[in-house]
Amino acid sequence: MLSAEPPVRTAAVRLAQVGDYSVSNWGDQLYPGVTGHLLSRIGLQADVEHFAPLAGTTLSGEPIRPLRQIRHADAAAVLVGGGDLVRFDTTTVALDHMAIPQAQRHGRLLRLRAEWFARRHFLAGPGVWLPHDDWVPGAPTVLVSVGARRMAHNAQARAAVSRVKGVWVRTSHAAQQFEAAGVDPGRVVLAPDMIFAHPALANQEGAARRGREIVRNRLGVEEPLVVFHAAAFHGWPEARVEAALRSLAGLPVAVLSLGAYSGEDRALAAAAHRTGTHALIGLEASEIICVLAAAGVVFTTSMHAAIVAGSFGTPVLTPGVAKTAEAFAACPVPPRVEGVSDEDLAATVRARRGERIRHDPAPNAAAATEAMTSVLGLAGVL
Repeated sequence: MLSAEPPVRTAAVRLAQVGDYSVSNWGDQLYPGVTGHLLSRIGLQADVEHFAPLAGTTLSGEPIRPLRQIRHADAAAVLVGGGDLVRFDTTTVALDHMAIPQAQRHGRLLRLRAEWFARRHFLAGPGVWLPHDDWVPGAPTVLVSVGARRMAHNAQARAAVSRVKGVWVRTSHAAQQFEAAGVDPGRVVLAPDMIFAHPALANQEGAARRGREIVRNRLGVEEPLVVFHAAAFHGWPEARVEAALRSLAGLPVAVLSLGAYSGEDRALAAAAHRTGTHALIGLEASEIICVLAAAGVVFTTSMHAAIVAGSFGTPVLTPGVAKTAEAFAACPVPPRVEGVSDEDLAATVRARRGERIRHDPAPNAAAATEAMTSVLGLAGVL
């Protein structure tokens, strides 16, 4: 009689994880650590090698190897994600990695430099994370916690997508795009972004306490802080940031940078300097999490900042970023996020600052864990 129990692994499974982990962007840098946490939650012992366009190290100090080395990896499966990786704007991705500020991205010479960067650091394919050939010959590939920008439906793109064994998408819009590209709906899993399962979110009191210490030590601010974050690629050039900061005069405000890849750190620092606003630039990833936990209110164009702040019960205001709204719609228990116009920003900040919103992050973390289990099953790893 056959046993119903799954086989017991006597050795760790070897996985390769591909993403944008070496770029200077807080949200992307969180993914390797959260992936490891999810693998532990589902009881899978795994040795994971990380690959990205540029070499570097993860937040925990593990090496990130260049994409071009992945063909030689010894991996039973390849995880691609998380992040907004199903995209076909290769030149834009190159400019991100070259840390060219958004306002300076023009001119034929710069485009040629970006094309040279892409040839040197990316694999050939319709998109940076959709190569023509398998990442690792003979190893199945799954996409984990990915977003999809407008998907190309030409033969090359459809061929690249068709080789994927499973897709964990974080929005219904992305699910529809994959199905339109010919992916069997049974291989598409719609679930919250894996950052909803970040282990720090389960320690709300401890994270907030450390956040208050960071704000006190760096800024000398004791009262609930207004955290302001906005990126130019979401329609927030320096002039608009400066106008928003001036509207918040009289409140304890600090701009918060999540990275340098699009010049966000420089733009926020410059606007803060001109308006006499505090600035939190270059914080460590764990410090950013704690500042968001302790804030009196957070205004952000970042989906990941909204996820973390909202999961801690911090009031979150956004200027109507569709990506954030769509990601929260995939949650069984979405944190509260409130849209706000430029004209209503100051009044809404004053009304919401210091509120705490009861929120249990466990159901969203459980849904992300279940999604990881599903796609690894589709890859034949579980």
